[in-house]
Amino acid sequence: MKNIILGTVFCLIGFTPFSYGDGQITKSQSSSSMDYCQLDECKSYFKMYKKAAKRGHSGAMAILGQFYYNGYGTEPNEDQAIKYLKRAARYADTNAQYKLGLIYLTSKKNYDLDDAIKYLEKAANKDDENANILLATIYYNNQFTPQNFALADKYLSKSYQQRHPKIPAVITNIKAKASLDNSNFPLLFQELAKTPLVVTNDGAIEWPEEEIEVLTITSPPLTQLLNENLIAFRKAITTTGSRIPGKSCGEIIGCNQSLGRDLSGFSPGMLMIVDATGSGGGGISAR
Repeated sequence: MKNIILGTVFCLIGFTPFSYGDGQITKSQSSSSMDYCQLDECKSYFKMYKKAAKRGHSGAMAILGQFYYNGYGTEPNEDQAIKYLKRAARYADTNAQYKLGLIYLTSKKNYDLDDAIKYLEKAANKDDENANILLATIYYNNQFTPQNFALADKYLSKSYQQRHPKIPAVITNIKAKASLDNSNFPLLFQELAKTPLVVTNDGAIEWPEEEIEVLTITSPPLTQLLNENLIAFRKAITTTGSRIPGKSCGEIIGCNQSLGRDLSGFSPGMLMIVDATGSGGGGISAR
């Protein structure tokens, strides 16, 4: 049964937690994207980030976990990826928590729905938009766990507040189901009443134009971000930011550590609910 569910998850999601799709490693051999890479430069970054992780920097642990997962500077190793992402997650690294949840949800080897939900909830509690929409999908979609519209409503309403771009598709899906109405999702439709969506000429619903902030962003090269992080990770962490004697940040959960620049933009995370009831062959798809 688990294998059937996992196969469905992979088909619906269409990508694995980080930067390669359809469960296959993209052997791009480029240090400029966090894909599979065995160039000397990639191996050098891997070694430097492993040293930074040993110094107690949770941000380095999270990036090292991504290195292990993608095979950047080392061979792919999902168990090692989980190990370092868990360490980062202990220090409240939201990106690591989200990625752990996604691994546990999609992995054939380490599939664990309970752990997936646990880490996704940790990320959602800190308003991670991808965790919110994914949790909404899990509870709305009976392919993962028995449907729980109350919890789906909770996370969909949070996604609505965050103006998640896939919310119009969710609303369309709910309205198309004869078995569902506003009473199933009171929090979501309260948000809809506060900030109504608009109907286009072809009958589709979407966010009002004034609610959409269009930004043109040119991301710095990955190597630039990696170098900037290494500057922040140069020194070992020896103080806790508290008055607890004899403990380093690497030993204290929740210690306020310098995380450097966030690399989350280099991993896909936008999910879409097309037909989360499972009755129309849809589910989650990558944007």
